[in-house]
Amino acid sequence: MEHSGSAWAIAIERSGLGQVMRESIWLYPTANVLHVLSAAILVGAILILDLRLLGLVRAIAIERLAALVLPVAKASFAVAVSAGFLLFSTEATAFVENPVFLIKLLLIAAALGNIALFHAGAFRRIGDWGHAGGDAPASARRAGLASLVLWIAAFACGRLIAYF
Repeated sequence: MEHSGSAWAIAIERSGLGQVMRESIWLYPTANVLHVLSAAILVGAILILDLRLLGLVRAIAIERLAALVLPVAKASFAVAVSAGFLLFSTEATAFVENPVFLIKLLLIAAALGNIALFHAGAFRRIGDWGHAGGDAPASARRAGLASLVLWIAAFACGRLIAYF
């Protein structure tokens, strides 16, 4: 099974982890379920906050909602990345040559960059604008819209990888 993939991808695929993941009857399906489930929880948590930033779900203050959903998003992201790496180790060389996988990684990187900008900017002043029924500033609404699009697109790409 020779591929033209990068040396690091070949090393991951040929590692003990890659071998165990390919040979176990339970590890790959378990990692797959964990990856999909945690990604769905991540997108769901982010969706709730993004919709509030966009002016929906006004019954709860943005600050309070963020305090509820951000820990869920962080934990589910950690599980999704960990399980995703386990899946990646099984066929790393094929994944690095898959354009949809690469687009997924770019979308995730853009979504993380969007989060960093949001938290460094508008989110720092959430106490000023986050009261119940209050509108988020334009910069927070733009970040929410970008987040919604980026995370949903990344999730969709994850489901499309098998077809390319």
